[in-house]
Amino acid sequence: MNVFVTGSTGYIGNAVVRELFKAGHNVTGLVRSKEKGDELKDLGIHTLLGNLSDTDLLKKAASENQAVIHLAFDIETEGVATDRLAIDSFISASKDSSVTECLIYTSGVMVLGNTGDEPADEEASTDNAADIVKWRPDHENIVLNAATTSLATAVIRPGMVYGGKSGIIAQIFQAEHGVPTYIGDGKNRWGLIHLNDLAVLYRLVIENQARGIFHGVDGEAIKVSQIAGVASKAAGFGGKTASMPIKEARKIMGPYADALCQDQVISAPHSHEIGWNPDRTSFMENARAAYDEWKN
Repeated sequence: MNVFVTGSTGYIGNAVVRELFKAGHNVTGLVRSKEKGDELKDLGIHTLLGNLSDTDLLKKAASENQAVIHLAFDIETEGVATDRLAIDSFISASKDSSVTECLIYTSGVMVLGNTGDEPADEEASTDNAADIVKWRPDHENIVLNAATTSLATAVIRPGMVYGGKSGIIAQIFQAEHGVPTYIGDGKNRWGLIHLNDLAVLYRLVIENQARGIFHGVDGEAIKVSQIAGVASKAAGFGGKTASMPIKEARKIMGPYADALCQDQVISAPHSHEIGWNPDRTSFMENARAAYDEWKN
């Protein structure tokens, strides 16, 4: 398929375009600079220079591709408004073109808020979304409601992504406070997913022209203090960790600090229904490999 990807040079986007290209798809990535574009061109991936504010460019790109994956979020501008313009552009292009068959919007599990002990699947409520992403469910619904008989629309909600040089676990490996540090008491749980496994989910949604919401989590719910502990051992800190008080974290991160303290148990039945089964099913067992990836 011909696939257009925004955020193609980002942490998740780069893994997604590589996965699609490896599977034989013809991929075009939206890039904000020639330098970033050259990195993709070296891999054999086409590039389109532009940004999310250029709605005419987005419409044209969408109308020329069978599938669109929207991964970018422009934090340097009016991010929420720009995100809305982008999805409106993609939906408009699909109505004017007989080419576009699939549109994927990227959200995240933070829209689920605190879940309690009962696993939250793709049908779970988003009424208690974290403050920092309270706007996202509306954008999810706009995309989902744009589905027609000829356009399949989907929302992918990645969990806490790790692997490679970036991601939430990389921040723990960096041990900026002397040892791996977490926020609060660390009793809250996260649903994790390795970057490469997440990229496979995007590919499967495209190839199946799947519809609806899909969670990208490996199925485990691990206390953050345990995640930090095993990361500490993998990084050579002997399991030593530190806790940053939530009040201090808010001064540095703002509302993102509270979002990181959400207690979540998440399942992904819809994702499994389309044949997705992560290769890395436990960060606790793969922490050393993840550390080696980050270090190298």
